[in-house]
Amino acid sequence: MKKLILLALLVFAVVAFAGCNSADDGERRTLVMGTSAGFFPFEFVADHGQGVIGQYAGVDLSLVARIAEYLNVDIIVQDQEFGGLLLALQNREIDFIAAAMTITEERAQSVNFTVPYFSAGQYIIVRSDNHDVNSIADLEGKLVGVQFNTTGDIAITDGQDNGYITFGNIARFNQPTPGVFDVLSGSLDAFVVDAPVARGFMANHPGELRIFADPNGFFGAESYGMAFHMDDTALLAEFNEVLTRLIAEGYVLYLYEYYQREHAHHAGD
Repeated sequence: MKKLILLALLVFAVVAFAGCNSADDGERRTLVMGTSAGFFPFEFVADHGQGVIGQYAGVDLSLVARIAEYLNVDIIVQDQEFGGLLLALQNREIDFIAAAMTITEERAQSVNFTVPYFSAGQYIIVRSDNHDVNSIADLEGKLVGVQFNTTGDIAITDGQDNGYITFGNIARFNQPTPGVFDVLSGSLDAFVVDAPVARGFMANHPGELRIFADPNGFFGAESYGMAFHMDDTALLAEFNEVLTRLIAEGYVLYLYEYYQREHAHHAGD
């Protein structure tokens, strides 16, 4: 009986919370979310097209879906290449970006970011039988892959431009999966990608891949944020209010652990 009473109280609390945070004017807005759905576990196309929002699922999709409930808005997902998301936002083709986008000073000059909701960093992915590469310095003269216009791409490019290291070649991909497959086949020596994404690939290819951070701190700390148009300060404030509460409740970490546990196979799709 105590369990039934507790369950009833929890359900009541969730409903009450949603009611308090929903718009009460009776009108539902529709917002277009820009993403790049090839970045497990944050955004991907769900099995059989049964996603959280349309055919899309992942940490960002579930997080946005929860925020949309509280704000009483509908979400339309626009899936495109990551490198074009900022321009699409500036041109008002989308209303906001939720795409595991790292908050950087350069990006913050053209968009407004929410509060950080996930801490990440860059990992190097190599084949498990590759014992020669254990740091970014070991990639001197080797072939390395990155996803175009990501912070991994920026770091690798800056490292070469500043003379820190000279790679044999830098291969840029619109999605990380083809690059990781090239590592598996031996076409690339390494692939640099966000740490949580690298963990997903390793979990889906046990015994085939090895992942690690640069031991000398070549890659700095990173945090993800959702991005909004500079003029949409009111909408940003609405998202921040709900997002801050969800972070405090541990909802983002719960989503990350859930997708890593239940949907790891998508890392290799």
